[in-house]
Amino acid sequence: HERQLRLLSQRHELQGQIAAHNQQIIQYQQQIEQRQQQLLTALAGYALTLPQEDEEESWLATRQQEAQSWQQRQNELTALQNRIQQLTPILETLPQSDDLPHSEETVALDNWRQVHEQCLALHSQQQTLQQQDVLAAQSLQKAQAQFDTALQASVFDDQQAFLAALMDEQTLTQLEQLKQNLENQRRQAQTLVTQTAETLAQHQQHRPDGLALTVTVEQIQQELAQTHQKLRENTTSQGEIRQQLKQDADNRQQQQTLMQQIAQMTQQVEDWGYLNSLIGSKEGDKFRKFAQGLTLDNLVHLANQQLTRLHGRYLLQRKASEALEVEVVDTWQADAVRDTRTLSGGESFLVSLALALALSDLVSHKTRIDSLFLDEGFGTLDSETLDTALDALDALNASGKTIGVISHVEAMKERIPVQIKVKKINGLGYSKLESTFAVK
Repeated sequence: HERQLRLLSQRHELQGQIAAHNQQIIQYQQQIEQRQQQLLTALAGYALTLPQEDEEESWLATRQQEAQSWQQRQNELTALQNRIQQLTPILETLPQSDDLPHSEETVALDNWRQVHEQCLALHSQQQTLQQQDVLAAQSLQKAQAQFDTALQASVFDDQQAFLAALMDEQTLTQLEQLKQNLENQRRQAQTLVTQTAETLAQHQQHRPDGLALTVTVEQIQQELAQTHQKLRENTTSQGEIRQQLKQDADNRQQQQTLMQQIAQMTQQVEDWGYLNSLIGSKEGDKFRKFAQGLTLDNLVHLANQQLTRLHGRYLLQRKASEALEVEVVDTWQADAVRDTRTLSGGESFLVSLALALALSDLVSHKTRIDSLFLDEGFGTLDSETLDTALDALDALNASGKTIGVISHVEAMKERIPVQIKVKKINGLGYSKLESTFAVK
């Protein structure tokens, strides 16, 4: 509303300025019209009219050019008359043709012709200029008569009074400058009027609903005071709402912290609950199975490393159930899973050997195991599997372990260089060493 009052005050001020400028323009226009009427009366005597607007300079230039042209013709006429006066005595002093020789006569005749032609040309120009001078004199006489008539009908007593009333060049320039200034002021005033009208139109477009066109300044000030009161109330309410929003943000932050604490405690509860489910029984069998399961997982991992070195076909994995059992994965049969009870003798031997070696690796961090004894089991192997098992034993022997094998398989005699032979006593139920190894 303050902006509306300010625009309304500016509008009244601009209207006052425009009215003052318009009054000044009217006064200047009256003075200009009076001077134009005087000048028109003076020019009518010379059969001349006032120039159109914005054509004053070209009109004055034309009049000056006419005056210069008339003065030039007067000068040419005077020059021709002087030339004729100079040539006439020369023509009279020329000798007659009978008194000159033929050659001199020819030269003199040519000179006379040239002079005669110049005289004719000058005489023609003289006649033309005289005619023009006559016409100019007639025009001047006619213009003088018209001027005298117009002067008698005017407010001037004589020609001197008329000439005294004419404006000099400086005054004319000042009036032209004044006219230009007034025109600029008029344009500025018109621009201000247009801008004020546009501002007023915009102001009316933003007029509040319900505000009458005839509303007074007092009514607007009263409504403005009410609006300020509402603004203060809204500012107070806004501060309260901001405080509530800040309190809500703090509560949300506290809630987020509590939720994180709840999540952490829930995870701890789940961990303790799971641990309780493992060792919570009074017999302790759940925890025992859990610990054994961890050991079994480690044992299976080490056994798979041994199986990879032994053969590369089989792998062990723990069963999905909670039972402490393993099963065999046949990588040559698209990772088919087989129960250990379905293994052949040779496959069982490889798995057992891998588990035995893995078990020795498992306890090697506490006790160093450098010896390994295998009792039988070789009789169920085919030749290929037997060679594989013996290659693995050779590798273990080469790594520093002492391997002892108890077997009756004849094929192993060729692969084992160091042997202790035991001979079975038929029917007696006991065996004895051969005489080579007997203690004497």
